[in-house]
Amino acid sequence: VTGEGNSTTTNLQQGLAKAHMRAPSDHASISDSFNVSSLDDDGTGDFGINYTNNFSNTNYYPMTHIPSGGSAGNSDGHFCECQTSGTSSGEYQSWYGDAGTNLTFIDWATAHSTFGDLA
Repeated sequence: VTGEGNSTTTNLQQGLAKAHMRAPSDHASISDSFNVSSLDDDGTGDFGINYTNNFSNTNYYPMTHIPSGGSAGNSDGHFCECQTSGTSSGEYQSWYGDAGTNLTFIDWATAHSTFGDLA
């Protein structure tokens, strides 16, 4: 696709999310998804996303968002990040804390988009 100003081109296959998912705080169901087959609940603030089609390697880029804004915790931050990347799944943890010294794991509604190459 030709970019703005007709000076560059964009490869849309490289720029599109290869998976996305939104789940409620209990991660017992999937509210909306693409290329996500299921979730696994490994405990409070600890869950996995299982992909329908595998990624070609573990160098993909997962982006995570807490759409509800996280109502618990303090002002130092609400976090959810990918702890382990596999070609068929990713393991995530969510927590709030004060400057990294007192972390409290918590289940939040989360949304995820993953960019990378499919196998």
